[in-house]
Order: sequence, then structure tokens, then C-alpha cells
Amino acid sequence: MRLPLSTLSLALAATALTACGETVPADQARESSVEDVTIDEPQVPPIGETASGETPDERFASAYGTLDLDQCEVLTQQEEGEGATFRCGLIAGVPIFVQAGDGRFDLDAGVENDQFQTIAAFNEIAPRIEIRSDEGAPFAVIFRYQDASLQSNNRSVIAVERIGTRDDPGCRIAQIGGGAGAANQRAREIADLAADGETDCTAEPQVIGDAE
Repeated sequence: MRLPLSTLSLALAATALTACGETVPADQARESSVEDVTIDEPQVPPIGETASGETPDERFASAYGTLDLDQCEVLTQQEEGEGATFRCGLIAGVPIFVQAGDGRFDLDAGVENDQFQTIAAFNEIAPRIEIRSDEGAPFAVIFRYQDASLQSNNRSVIAVERIGTRDDPGCRIAQIGGGAGAANQRAREIADLAADGETDCTAEPQVIGDAE
């Protein structure tokens, strides 16, 4: 059964673009009622700028950007209901795509895949997006869901996905409860396995803690 949500309706209304390319005034933009829980760094550059977390002796590095649906291009929007797809800017040279439907969101990096992967609860995607790179080559994206249900108790879930290409779409690798011990570090360790091709997109994502 389809569950209408005023939160998502406001989000889509604020981000919809007209055929003439008009933008939505800032005072009409969506404001999240859920406080952002950051993944790591206190300073986050906007999409199009990155901040490297690399040290000279590390193989892997992270770059960070900020997701703002108000600044994304609306690719498709259902005439009825709460569905839409967005193409956002680049983070570390990687295109970001977001799908919305039934009060829930999915994020793909590189290219869109044909799966709508999200958590069960009504949710929003927190602004901070992390891209993992292997010697400068991006291979995984890490982002955080905010549980937007009334009983959420500020629950969050970290999602790890392999970055896709036109010939090899990405997929969800893992979901980690934000309250799990060393959740951010575990997300990066799981992501880094994808750099060596140790990811099976036909398998169910790994779930750690309260992450479904």
C-alpha cells in the first residue's frame, strides 16, 4: 500500500524543475526535520570540491562532498505519487544519482542501476557523501540514511555501494547501523574489499547492527 508523506512531497515540490529551467526560490526549498549525523570530517566541501583523507603510505583515500537535492536536476517525476529521479553534481569526478519513492530514497554513483535499494523505514539521505578511491581511482560510495519515521529515535544507517559503470552497474554492498561500534571504519573496510573485485552483486548486502 502506498504511504503518502508530506516530507517527500515538499522535497519534490522544492526540487522540481520547469521545462524552461527555472529554479525554486531558496525560501521554498525543503528543510529536513532530521538532524544530520556526519560520517567523519568536520569540514565538508560542496559537490564539485573534494577533501582528501589520504596519507603518503595509504593505498586508499576518501573524498567528501555535499548532496543537496535542491541543486540536482530532476530527470523524471511521476505525475501521481511521490516518485522522482535526480542527477546531481560530481564528487571526486563521480556522478551521483538519487531516486525517491514512497517516502524512501536510493543513491547510485557512477551510473544508475536498475535496483531501488533502501532501508525499510521512511528515510532521507544525509548531506555528506564519501567516495573511496584506490590510488586515485574511485570505486565505492558511502552515505548515511536518516530514519525519518516517528519512532526513529534518531536512528541512522550507513550504506556502502560499489560505483557503477555503463558496462558494470554498481550495487549495495553493505548496510551498517549507525550505532554499531566503529561503524564508519567498518564501512570503509567493507568498501575497500570492492577495490579488489571481492564484491558479488548477486548476493544480498551485508547487514551489521540495526540496519534494515
